[in-house]
Amino acid sequence: MLPKEERKKIAAERCARSVIWRSVYALGSLDLAILLLLSLAGVCAVATFLESGFSARVARAYVYNAPWFNVWLLLLALNLTCSAATRWPWERKHAGFVITHAGILVLLAGALLGRAKGFEGSVDLLKGAPPSREILLDRPRLTVESPATGQLFSTPFDPEIRPPRPDRARLLPLPGSDVRLVIDNFTRRSHEKTVLTPDPAAGQPGLTLELTGPFGPDPISTSLTLGSFPRMDLGNLAVLEFRDSLAVEPEKRPTFRETQMVLARDPSHPILHNTAGLSSGYRFFVGSREANGPIEFEILRPDGPGEVYRLSEILERTLVDPDGTQILAARYWPNLVLRDGQPSTEGDRPDNPAVLVMLEGSVADPTAPARLLLSPGPAPGTILFRGQSGTEKPVTGQAKVGETFSPGWRGWSARLVAWEPSARIETVTAPMPESDPRPGRPAIHARLRTPSGQEGPARWIASGTSAILQTEGAASRIGYGLEMQPLPFTIRLNSFEVPRDPGTDEPANFISSVTFAEEKQNLEVPARLQMNEPATFPPGFWPQVTGLSYKFSQAGWDPQNLNRTTLQVLHDPGWMLKWTGSLLVVAGIFSMFYLRDPKSNEA
Repeated sequence: MLPKEERKKIAAERCARSVIWRSVYALGSLDLAILLLLSLAGVCAVATFLESGFSARVARAYVYNAPWFNVWLLLLALNLTCSAATRWPWERKHAGFVITHAGILVLLAGALLGRAKGFEGSVDLLKGAPPSREILLDRPRLTVESPATGQLFSTPFDPEIRPPRPDRARLLPLPGSDVRLVIDNFTRRSHEKTVLTPDPAAGQPGLTLELTGPFGPDPISTSLTLGSFPRMDLGNLAVLEFRDSLAVEPEKRPTFRETQMVLARDPSHPILHNTAGLSSGYRFFVGSREANGPIEFEILRPDGPGEVYRLSEILERTLVDPDGTQILAARYWPNLVLRDGQPSTEGDRPDNPAVLVMLEGSVADPTAPARLLLSPGPAPGTILFRGQSGTEKPVTGQAKVGETFSPGWRGWSARLVAWEPSARIETVTAPMPESDPRPGRPAIHARLRTPSGQEGPARWIASGTSAILQTEGAASRIGYGLEMQPLPFTIRLNSFEVPRDPGTDEPANFISSVTFAEEKQNLEVPARLQMNEPATFPPGFWPQVTGLSYKFSQAGWDPQNLNRTTLQVLHDPGWMLKWTGSLLVVAGIFSMFYLRDPKSNEA
């Protein structure tokens, strides 16, 4: 065992005769190690701030995947290697020190291997669909078509890292062309909407309408054309139709038969029965306005107006109302009493008059959605409209561009925003308002620019879609979306189950039954995965230990479609090195502090 003074002498001789040894002692110094560890703490703090304030992709781009971070890791590995080399020749007391440094080096190697060859993504599976062999990674990319050859090129492009703005656009050259792609805006939430586009070749008029209702200040915009897109359903609320004219079609109403036992002493509570389950809305009154005067019968219609008749003139006669309802005053009891459960009368004095009224007809369904019919108006830029809601009276009128009118729906208003004599409906991507709580897809705003500075029309391109951008003499299809990672096998969803907590609708678990298939080995492996119980493929002990397997975990589900599930996929070939390195570090620290020779005074 060499004493401390002897080791210092050996180190001095090595540095005096060799540049390499001088470099080893410089790179393995304790001062450099402290500097690297302090910088590591600062870098981790900055990365944590970036991840919490922005996103994990921003932290990876500026810290973990940055070139300088790789240089820092290399320098740390050199410091650890050189620090262990300065103790050469190693003795028993150096075992813990060397093992710890070796463990850290193995751990760094596993992390670098996992970054280079590993990935984490997701896959959507649908029962009955073909097996999937690709997963979606959280790595945005651009796919551009060469205007000269039509060949497709793909390049990483993450607008969240350095968001483009109108005053700071991103310029990308198109392969095989001097035209540039200009990306000047980015939104994290976009949606698709229909817009009215003038088109002389369409030959059909179109309009854009804005509806404002009681559900919020943001209007609902809809565009219609007379031929190809004449109808819009607003959920269960209303239906909009654009027609050649407002000719009223026969309305299909449910027919009914109704009986009412009308009591003079309590006319507001008749004994009523209706076969359709919906009251006709008619009300009746029976009685005399003067003492010893004639008995009168009053009919009050659902829409308000009514008529009064002498009961003797209409008794046992059928009246046909303007809406087609047939009304029959079938029987009359001057002094109503019940005998053996049947109505009867005691005498002819009108002490307790009652009338049995029988009705037959149709009634409007109050649960039916409201309707707004539109047609071209007599003058250019005008429309005719007819709106109705439930049992309310129809509202008709005429409106011109920019004018607000009532569609006949309580609490709603409409405005004619645009009118085109010849137009088509086009679906475009647009940013979502900040007040809209619905989720949306990221989108970029892009256009083409020629060397002379001429620019073509700009378009929003949502993630997972593509669009053709044009400028003078050039056109290119631009796609924006996440990177797809191929798998060396396929996965198919056999079933998906969502057990519920007893007595509630709260999910208790998510269970997916899948089948993995590898064509080359003619291998099919069924698997079952659920919360906190992932499945791995290929099967076997060795692929799982070495990290060559793929781990699938339950990640998401669609409450509207229980035949669909989302799985998280993790592939980390550096897994074994990370665990081995961690175990070596633990063993080395244990050796240094618990197996150290008490007689040794050297670290």
